[in-house]
Amino acid sequence: MHIYESGPKAASTILFLHGSPLSGRMWQPQLDTLEEFHCLAPDLPEHGLSAEIRPFDMRTTVQRLVELIHANSPTGKAHVVGLSFGGVVAQSLLTQAPEVVDHVILSGTAARAGKTFLAVLKLYLELNKPFLALLPPSWISALFNWQFGIPKEYGPAMTEDIRKVKGEALARLVLTTYADIETPQKNDKPVLVVVGAKETPAAKAMAQRLHKMIPGAQGVVAPGGTHVWNMQQPQLFNKLLRAWLADSPLPPEFTRL
Repeated sequence: MHIYESGPKAASTILFLHGSPLSGRMWQPQLDTLEEFHCLAPDLPEHGLSAEIRPFDMRTTVQRLVELIHANSPTGKAHVVGLSFGGVVAQSLLTQAPEVVDHVILSGTAARAGKTFLAVLKLYLELNKPFLALLPPSWISALFNWQFGIPKEYGPAMTEDIRKVKGEALARLVLTTYADIETPQKNDKPVLVVVGAKETPAAKAMAQRLHKMIPGAQGVVAPGGTHVWNMQQPQLFNKLLRAWLADSPLPPEFTRL
């Protein structure tokens, strides 16, 4: 996998996991400013500069991430920050290899859905697969840039990365997001579930569910935050991250779920 990296290698390691169909470049505001940490932001399979690693497979991806942590962290562990699709991958990492995980932040992500929802989603995606395959990459990138509210300064980079994800792959990745979620049933790690105040009601409901399902998890609402609030409000995002990783009181701007 391609990896974006910053910070001193001897420092505490943070593994940033991106949303889909974005890439590790969505964490550029953190890579540029979290100078006291060793930051790793890989492009997950079928995304960004790892687009040729296909098809995406959760178990293999987790194995790659474990190897990445072992090769780059002086302690053999990493703090894990996952947003959206990256939060799904983070849950699998925490379930399959908790020994390499330290603190965790899950933002704007989902818990495993019920069988009825998955059946309806699968039917919907099958019906729309021909349309997605024919959709021009420029339309797909414009749609996601608008939907995620990506700031203008990051728009060109995100557009470039979104275009690397094939239209036919989007249906598979969406289904994987909901069907392959391994929400931890046991947990002894500090886990923080976050959702933006301006996210959809469905996203907020999913955050509530995830908060209740993961033993010992805490949950907060990011003031004014939408889906990619790490890009829109990087100073606030970093403020929360630094407090959580230091086991300090969370900033007063954040309200409890």
